[in-house]
Amino acid sequence: MKHYFRPTNYYEVRFTQPIYSPVDGVVLYVAEGVGSSKDAWRVDYEQVTGKSPPSDYRDLKMYIRPDDAPNLWVRFHHVYPVEEILNVVPLSSEVDMMRGLARPAAPGFRVSAGELVAYGVGEISVERHLDGNGVPSPCTAGNQRSSWGGLPGCASKRQFHSIFEFMTDEVFDQYRAVADVTRDDFMISTEERSANPLMCEGEDFVTRDVGAYVSLQGSPEIEQSIPTEEPAAVEVSLPSTESLADGRTVLASFDGPGAPQLEPFDAVENYALVIASDGGPIKVTVDDGSGERSIYHRPESSGISTYETSALGTGNISVTVEATEQVGWRIVVIALP
Repeated sequence: MKHYFRPTNYYEVRFTQPIYSPVDGVVLYVAEGVGSSKDAWRVDYEQVTGKSPPSDYRDLKMYIRPDDAPNLWVRFHHVYPVEEILNVVPLSSEVDMMRGLARPAAPGFRVSAGELVAYGVGEISVERHLDGNGVPSPCTAGNQRSSWGGLPGCASKRQFHSIFEFMTDEVFDQYRAVADVTRDDFMISTEERSANPLMCEGEDFVTRDVGAYVSLQGSPEIEQSIPTEEPAAVEVSLPSTESLADGRTVLASFDGPGAPQLEPFDAVENYALVIASDGGPIKVTVDDGSGERSIYHRPESSGISTYETSALGTGNISVTVEATEQVGWRIVVIALP
């Protein structure tokens, strides 16, 4: 009962894919898996790629409590939260969560919709608590219910939702821009699943619901094909200032590479930063006089990537970029209505 966002180059970006918060809310729990499924991701990665995962990667679950829906948990599976979150939210024991005893971090880590919160796999579930004490539970599989069924985490009633039920029209327009889709294309109803159940043997699927994936990037078969000859290098350039601004008023703009000293600017109204880079690592922080705040971090990687922050406040703003000379970047400051 979750959504899988699976890039066609899945194994290449398995540990570097940026994950952003879908809501304004608070991260109150971070937990590590338990049982036989704890290392399944590692086994899969090593079998397919023949490589070992990065030594500093930790495969965790992160729970966000939305401000507008206090009986919901937005759960990210198989992610490594950013350092700022791990410094504030201690790891919870999934056994204690199953027993309903795990206490939330106090005060937790506040996040805004669109804010970078982790790296890892795009797997997300939305879990609504209908009764019980509201502690999120890892009890989501039959074998867990058979082993832990008497504990509060398995006995409490929950309802699972699709993130596409709550997604704003503005966000879903980004899906429609790349494919002819509706929200229903991303959701399997109870009736549809009952009529077409998946067959299992123990914990393994005998039939997989491949047709449930909606292709937005192109054919995986094409992506995974082996070229007969080395392709010619293609020179790529960052999007222009005008393209990044997308018709909005530009308050300031900055260009890399490296980590130059940037001139501060005055923001008399809310603003946002649109950041484009051709690789990583790169980190961007802002300071409005109340202290530095990290707003963007891209690990070592390659290829053009763009990111737009949520609304930021007014003041005399200083922007700091940390990047090597090999990383090209462009930052556009836009005024928000």
